[in-house]
Amino acid sequence: MTSTVTRDAVSASPPAGAEAPRRRRRPRGTWLLLLAPALAFDAVLFLTPLGKLVEASTHGDAYQRVLKDPLVSRSLLNTFEISALSTLATVVLGYLLAVVIWRRGPLARVILFALVLLPFWTGVLVKNFAWAVLLQDNGLVNAALQGLGITDAPLALLHNRFAVVLGMVHYLLPYAVFPIFAALAAIDDRLELAARSLGAGEVSVFRRIVLPLTVPGVSAAGLLVFIISTGFFITPVVLGGPGDMMIANQIDFYARQLTDFAGASALALLLTVIVSVLVAIYQRILRAGGEYEAG
Repeated sequence: MTSTVTRDAVSASPPAGAEAPRRRRRPRGTWLLLLAPALAFDAVLFLTPLGKLVEASTHGDAYQRVLKDPLVSRSLLNTFEISALSTLATVVLGYLLAVVIWRRGPLARVILFALVLLPFWTGVLVKNFAWAVLLQDNGLVNAALQGLGITDAPLALLHNRFAVVLGMVHYLLPYAVFPIFAALAAIDDRLELAARSLGAGEVSVFRRIVLPLTVPGVSAAGLLVFIISTGFFITPVVLGGPGDMMIANQIDFYARQLTDFAGASALALLLTVIVSVLVAIYQRILRAGGEYEAG
């Protein structure tokens, strides 16, 4: 039987000197042809407007003018302050929700994910005006606080920074929950079982195992939320006050009220550069997180 198998193997092998079959190589430049539609799309809808933006911002002394404007400095500071507060609140709340979803079964996860995604199913204006109705002096929140005897008079919950941050957190929450949940789901269950078998409590397991392993996901979620929050426009207008205007509102003011399109272009380009740097950092964190999980 062994000799039969050997003869079959020898007869199946290619004759001596015969070349092995080669893979058919694609002609050079095929990948470029495949990328051509995407490159054309980017050139028409992204690079061309960006080039016009750069050109418009170079007219006159636009950069010097906007950088010396105290309103621009104030709006930039507001942008970073509000974005930082919104990011902190969103990541903390998102982490708690992600842990709750992570600890539930498949059916409960689907229901909770649907609730988390609910802000995506309504428009930005609808969400902001809904918060405006709830937070006004005779709104549901103040009525509930007074009805419970917590306050004697309506609280100023609208047209301030609190309302802006609240509205932004409501919108940004899914962007934090999903990256953090992905980091939690990647944790090997055996690590927790091993720690508990050695006598570790829930707090110790979370502090020594869960939290360190989710740092890349939390970092990515925080930076993603911060990037998105820097470009908010409607929420400060509807829920904020005069002192809560962000850089996007200042761009609109330069373009529509002052008709200073060079200044508006300079501000828009400045915001684009800031966001581009943050996106580069975000991608670096994602790569570092992937290498960390692979290792």
